[in-house]
Parts: sequence; structure tokens; C-alpha cells
Amino acid sequence: MSVVMNSCYRNFDLSWRDVPWQAISIAVGIMTFTYNYRETKKKETRRNKLNHINEQLSKLYGPLYGNRLSNRKSYLEAIEGQKNLRDYLHVAKSKWQNPQTKDEGIRMLTRWRKFLFYITHPLDLKAEETIRDNAHLFEYGVEEAELFQNFIFHVNYEKLIVASWREGEDVFGVKHAFSEEDFVRENNAGKSDDKTSKMLTDLVEHVRETYATLVARQQKLMREMDEASG
Repeated sequence: MSVVMNSCYRNFDLSWRDVPWQAISIAVGIMTFTYNYRETKKKETRRNKLNHINEQLSKLYGPLYGNRLSNRKSYLEAIEGQKNLRDYLHVAKSKWQNPQTKDEGIRMLTRWRKFLFYITHPLDLKAEETIRDNAHLFEYGVEEAELFQNFIFHVNYEKLIVASWREGEDVFGVKHAFSEEDFVRENNAGKSDDKTSKMLTDLVEHVRETYATLVARQQKLMREMDEASG
């Protein structure tokens, strides 16, 4: 019995040289095809990811990044070294109430309103448009959407303020003297609560961090694609 089994083993103990070249060729072809397919899928995946990131940067986070930085820089210039708008308006009101510095108080309030009317409001409207038109490019989904939604609510409040100025046909207090109500923050830039202030700060930081993250990811993908093609 053992003689028969040994004979069978010897019959099946084939060297690779005994395998028909057609079979080897087919096997090599299959392995080559599989490898090329996987590499092609990797390249396609990287390319799709890169295209998506490019779109995020060019349509959403890039424009928002520049928009918010410009707005922040202009805001700091407008409040002339004060900690925030609330403090700026408080100083303006104090000067306005003093007969000796009344004109300076008027100048300060007028300066702020020109800033809001000609710089902040147009920038905020553009930011709102950018967010609405590119919601499909949000990087963090619902978590991020809530922050953007709160910002849009703030912009809508701002629209009411600007509309009330226009209806009165006296945005800068030229036709009618300013009153105490004109120095209230809610009548100059929307809500002044801590939640709103934090939201505006968080928005700038969120856009900055997301922009930086996407740029780093973009560069990494580009390096990987260069290495794969080289």
C-alpha cells in the first residue's frame, strides 16, 4: 500500500518547469491585472478625495477664511482699541452726553455705523451666501451646521437693524439728532449676549482650523499622488 502511495506522490510532485507556460502566463496576467486594478482604485480614490477637498477650499472654507479674517481686522480697527463693541458704544455714549465732547461721541457712533453699513454687513451677507450655497461641502456635518445656522440667525438680526436705518432715511444721524437708544448695542450690531459673542469668535476659529486641516490633507494627497506616479 505504501509503495502505491509513494508512487502517486511521485506522479504529482511536479516542478514549476512542468507547468504549461500558458498557465503561468495566465496566472501572471491575473496577478498583474489585480495589482493594476488595486493601484488604479487607489489613484482614483485619492483623486476623488483631492477633488472634494479642492472644492471645499475653493467654494466654502477658502472664501469664508478670507471673509472672516477681513471682517475681524476691520472690526478691531473700527472699535479703536476698545475691548469690544459694547465698550466702544459705552465710551461713545459717555462722550455724547458730555456737552464738551458731544461731537466726539457723535463721530464715534457715526464711525461704527459706517463700518457696519459699508463693511461688516456686506461681508456678513457674502458669508451667509457662501454658507447657504455650499452646505453640501460641510466638513463636520450637523455639528458644524449648528454653528453656521447661529451665524445666519445673527446676520438676519443685522438685516433688521440696517433696514430700520434705511427706513428712517438717516443711517448716520445727519437729519435727526442721535438719542440714547442709538448707542445701545442691539441697535447697532444685533444681540450683545455672551452666547452670541462666543459664537462669532468660535466661527472665526472654526473656519481657520478647518481651512488649515484641509490644506494639510490636500498637500498630503498631492505628495502621495506624485510618489505613486513617479
